[in-house]
Amino acid sequence: MSGAPHSPLPPRGGIGLKPAHFADLLDATARGAGPHWAEVHPQNYAMAGGPMHRWLTAIRDDLPLSFHSVGLSLGDPEGCDRDELERLATLVDRYQPAMISDHLSWSSLEGERIPDLLPLPMTHGTLAHFATEVRRVQDRLGRAILVENPSRMLAFAGDEYD
Repeated sequence: MSGAPHSPLPPRGGIGLKPAHFADLLDATARGAGPHWAEVHPQNYAMAGGPMHRWLTAIRDDLPLSFHSVGLSLGDPEGCDRDELERLATLVDRYQPAMISDHLSWSSLEGERIPDLLPLPMTHGTLAHFATEVRRVQDRLGRAILVENPSRMLAFAGDEYD
């Protein structure tokens, strides 16, 4: 819903929305039932138009949205994925989600995307770099983002804190 102002998510139950449930969700909201908001992965809506956008527009007309990104690669030593950020900014402008989130991780190496949320070393330098990247994303989107779930399946020898 282009140009719609974003507002906070209601402090009530939401769902992680999958395409298989679009019709059921719209039916439930028409009956006054169902969740109070829906979370989607914006990467699934990176195309310019089509049925996915028609569904998401109809859902956005009924419910607040939350975008949970998994592709910015905020901890990448070379900086977040700029193309991914621009795609996200386009979707944010179009749908005005109530919340936007991503992970404390990275997911690329030498220009190749890795389909995982890789851990970061726990150092002061990494934290400063990460804060810079979060600021860059927030400046581009014109709003704060939520950062969640630090990937931490291993420790690094040079970690300065846990």
